[in-house]
Amino acid sequence: MSSEEGYLVLALDDSRYLDLAANLALSVRRLDTRPISVAVSPGMQIPPGYRALFDRVVEMPGAPDIRGAMNKVLMDGISPYRRTMYVDADCLLINNRVEFFWLKYRGHGFAVEGHRQSRGAVFACSLGEKDAAALCRLLGVAALTVFNAGVIYFETSAAGTAVFERAREIYRGPLRDQLTYRYKHAGEYADEPIFAAALAQRGIAPFEPPLSHRLQVTTPNAVGGTIDLDSGDLTLIKRPPGGTDQTWSGAICHFCGLSPMDTYFDLADQLRRKAGLPAMARDSFRPVVLTATHHHETVSASS
Repeated sequence: MSSEEGYLVLALDDSRYLDLAANLALSVRRLDTRPISVAVSPGMQIPPGYRALFDRVVEMPGAPDIRGAMNKVLMDGISPYRRTMYVDADCLLINNRVEFFWLKYRGHGFAVEGHRQSRGAVFACSLGEKDAAALCRLLGVAALTVFNAGVIYFETSAAGTAVFERAREIYRGPLRDQLTYRYKHAGEYADEPIFAAALAQRGIAPFEPPLSHRLQVTTPNAVGGTIDLDSGDLTLIKRPPGGTDQTWSGAICHFCGLSPMDTYFDLADQLRRKAGLPAMARDSFRPVVLTATHHHETVSASS
């Protein structure tokens, strides 16, 4: 497979993110021949057992005003690929259905899956939430592009660059604290509202595939299901707050906050055993697990 296409993962500030990124790389290499690169903080050392898992190690440029997840707004400047699939470190590729999305997204400067929302609570979790109607008025748009930023596809193109440039402008502009909120770590902001604003202003709508055929399946609100590396089965039963059970199926499982932790670590150790790597040091992980509260309201045709 041409290196014009590849995966990118960020592992910044804390070596434990390298552990997670290594697990992601193991899951990718068992199913795909595309390369995977990791972006690290300046001076971060790559353990010998991990170095061979990554085709390239990219040093993240210093940006003193950007921390944590917000570093995603800089990815267009560091990716070694013309067509990039960014994947959060707390994800695992479960099956080769990802190939469908590589083909589907080709030619799109920036592609995510999600929904459009014009009113109601949005980006809601235990750290905060925003009102979609208020944000739409603030931005001068009809609707927001709402998505989970654990997986983002982008290309080296005018359309892709325009989204990243606008996201950086919004983040560094006067509306930041009205659009988003402080996130998990000191000085860090939630990245999804910033990208949602940029996508809305650039007129880029998300892909809205059926729940049975997703690129990314997130674990919040999951009450059952199967995640099996051997069979490639990724099916979760999710129960939205106040809603009815939904069946989600897809290619990449996003263990938000590593939850459910026992399941994540068991799968990671399965991958590590086959690669001759030591098991995860589970006691060293104390992630901030957010309580997700999802609100879905699709814009009507008349909006």
